[in-house]
Amino acid sequence: MTFSQEQKTFMIESYFRNGCKIDGEWIYNIPDCFEEFRNEFSEIRSVSYN
Repeated sequence: MTFSQEQKTFMIESYFRNGCKIDGEWIYNIPDCFEEFRNEFSEIRSVSYN
């Protein structure tokens, strides 16, 4: 599957939006990123996180 530039940009921004700093270390929640992506681009149904 090929992603558009808009979709790629959204994924990167979502990745950083879902980060939080715990004890000085950045932790990122990948499942939340995928959920945001699926909500924003609902026409794409084949993206899943396992």
